[in-house]
Amino acid sequence: MNRAELDAIELMLRDLNTRHEEIRHRAAFRGCTRELISLQQELVKYLMTKKSSLSSR
Repeated sequence: MNRAELDAIELMLRDLNTRHEEIRHRAAFRGCTRELISLQQELVKYLMTKKSSLSSR
């Protein structure tokens, strides 16, 4: 198991689950809020799968 990679995944998950008002405001201005949220959910799912895979090694 690569501890550094797991730590990086944890940090990225924390960041993805943090509310970034500036980015949300820009997405609303550009009309892509739904797409931003969808992409965020996809990334979280991918990272959780990768984390699970690394943890089971």
